[in-house]
Amino acid sequence: MKNFRLYSILAFVISLSLAAIPGCSPVSAPAAALTVPVISSPSNTPAITAPTNSGTPDLVITRVWLDGLMVYYKIKNIGTADSPQTFSHLYVNDLMPVMGGTSFVDTLKPGEERPIAFTNYQWQFDKPINDNKARVLSEGYIELPLSNNKVEVRADGANKVAEMSETNNNRSTLVGMMYDSDLLRVSNLAVWKNKDGILTEPGTENTPAGAHFQIPNSDMEVTPELEVIPQQVPNGWMQGTFGYFYSLEEWNSPNIAAIEIPAKLHFVAKVGLSRNATGSDGVTFRFGLKDLNDSVTWVASKTANTPGVFEDWDIDLSQYEGQKYYFLLRVDAGASPSYDFAIWKKARLLQIND
Repeated sequence: MKNFRLYSILAFVISLSLAAIPGCSPVSAPAAALTVPVISSPSNTPAITAPTNSGTPDLVITRVWLDGLMVYYKIKNIGTADSPQTFSHLYVNDLMPVMGGTSFVDTLKPGEERPIAFTNYQWQFDKPINDNKARVLSEGYIELPLSNNKVEVRADGANKVAEMSETNNNRSTLVGMMYDSDLLRVSNLAVWKNKDGILTEPGTENTPAGAHFQIPNSDMEVTPELEVIPQQVPNGWMQGTFGYFYSLEEWNSPNIAAIEIPAKLHFVAKVGLSRNATGSDGVTFRFGLKDLNDSVTWVASKTANTPGVFEDWDIDLSQYEGQKYYFLLRVDAGASPSYDFAIWKKARLLQIND
């Protein structure tokens, strides 16, 4: 800036001197020489921002499977930030193996999914078939002699990462043959009662106390259907208690024990009114659980009003895993019990992998 001022003063003095000389005129400085660069102030400079990783990670297990002797799984970050390095934990039948129970997981970006294996663990687990006779007699329940094993993987097994949700880290699968119990086949062994007490006979459609009996299914297949008629009074009902049926001696009457509910157990049914229930005002099907202290929990219900229309029913019992229960099938009449010919086309206890 000082040089520019000095240049201007000198140019002015020279021009005055030339003006004083006859025949001479001042010479203008080139325009480019007078251009002064503009220096921007800090407020006009665009801000430079560093990339940020705002948000929270969220790790979930999307699949678990066994291939040969190795357990594999897929882990995904469904959160809004990169997940740090973590370790997943393996459990077989709710116990962590002594060797190979952890698996390293590197950083996952939001939305990234990656297959990983428990490389230090070799599958060599065969669940034994236990003799439950002593337990049935002394404690009143049975742990089902299942031929499958529960395999569970937990993301961030040590729970060291702050996530969007801390309740979605686990996923399990069953390896082996699934439990499948057809309740309709053993309906004649169940304990049936109405509001007046236990019924010793199955009855017929005309029995005032109500009835429960097997009928051929519509396709005349081997599997029977179960017709249940509530007691013939307003708001009457009929209820059957199912469990593990056994006999102490070959020709003794059957006994019933509660069942310790295994992993991933579902109650699957198909229910509706018989086609000839044309005068019915509708019935309510109920599925419930009764514990060893005779306390009853009604898990779900379904109402049927139209004869000949049947609906599928799938009730997930996973929340009751490890608890001991009997199973209850019940039919409730409405204001009128007439023509309440309720049909269970299907009623099964099944282990179902998600």
